[in-house]
Amino acid sequence: MQNLNGKRVVVTGGSQGLGLAMVEALVACGAHVTAIARDRANLAAAERAGAAVIAGDATDATLMNRIVSEETPDVLILNAGARLPLKAIDEQSWEEFSSIWNTDVKAGLAGIQAALKTPMKRGGRVLVMSSGAAMVLAVPFIPPASLRLSGGYIGAKRMLWFMAHSAITVSHERGLGLHFQVLVPSQLMPGTALGHQVAATYAAIDGVSVEEHVMRRYGSILEPREFAARVAEMLSDPRYSSGVAYGFRADNGITSLDM
Repeated sequence: MQNLNGKRVVVTGGSQGLGLAMVEALVACGAHVTAIARDRANLAAAERAGAAVIAGDATDATLMNRIVSEETPDVLILNAGARLPLKAIDEQSWEEFSSIWNTDVKAGLAGIQAALKTPMKRGGRVLVMSSGAAMVLAVPFIPPASLRLSGGYIGAKRMLWFMAHSAITVSHERGLGLHFQVLVPSQLMPGTALGHQVAATYAAIDGVSVEEHVMRRYGSILEPREFAARVAEMLSDPRYSSGVAYGFRADNGITSLDM
């Protein structure tokens, strides 16, 4: 997939944040992009960028099966997700704690299953949005205390990573020729609603500005457009065609996170 011109790409959660940034970057590369989000009105920006749009819930398995069947994407980007409650562990209800599982993970499962069962056409790629938070208690090490308000978010994003590996195994066993990859933005992005929400919460605790909090913690700021441009690069460059997990930071580009 060295040339994205004419390729068909579907992006869930494509109305704002990283989803919209990827829609814009991929359209600029000549891809035929379809953006999906629950609220039709919120898809106006994706439509202005040149994407086709579909209003629908990415956690709906029937919808995702239909989209994979009718849109016949070369690339399916599973980006749909929700914001997290950002409360201490003893202040969250089960509904709040599991909200990311009921959106991000459920939508990831619906998309992955649609790709495998329809199936997507041979050679297709499915990109699953995870998070640098999934690397807590891993290498490189993230102190758990620094993510103490994240509730079920960390486990949910790690599960999406694992699900991509499971899907690769199924694709291989069934000879489907599909490849699943994980996108891991490895630093907070205050340019997104979720990133700003998280950064602002921890910045208030420390008594600093959002930008100062991000710079202290990461040493740089990754902009959504920069992230999206690197995703387009990842899809275009054969060096990234076979790996599974890739991290993205402002200061070191695309990094393989495969063991």
